[in-house]
Amino acid sequence: MAEPSGLEAIEPWIEGYLAKLKPGERSKVARMIGIMLRRANSQRILANVEPDGGAMEPRKDRKGRRRARKGKMFRKTGKLRNMRVRPSPDGVEVDFTRLVAGTAQVHHFGLIDKVDSRIPNSIKVRYPARRLLGFSKADREAIMDEVIKWVGE
Repeated sequence: MAEPSGLEAIEPWIEGYLAKLKPGERSKVARMIGIMLRRANSQRILANVEPDGGAMEPRKDRKGRRRARKGKMFRKTGKLRNMRVRPSPDGVEVDFTRLVAGTAQVHHFGLIDKVDSRIPNSIKVRYPARRLLGFSKADREAIMDEVIKWVGE
């Protein structure tokens, strides 16, 4: 079953409130939600935590063993400047800039990619799926609080 996307993923009943707002106001609400989600997802990515609260699968060494945590993964991918927010009256989209989108896609979906893209004959590896973007329960509650505040004004 597909997970709903957009503002209806937050709460179905909120659509009635948002329908009462003008398109410009809905875009402002969407931008606010997007900024909150970008910040929350950035913090999670930098902490190597998936949206559901579980730890991301750690890196492996050359022999396929899990490496001891020396450093964090996705140091550049998780920076706010590498994530963008695109609001519209109908919803909001949080994604990655072109610079890191390829790496993020490989890790988010668990795809096959070269270990080192600078080397022409580099080996290809299937990376484990590590969810980078998503909603947590805390995100949903914070968004609901902000939307209720916005609509109540």
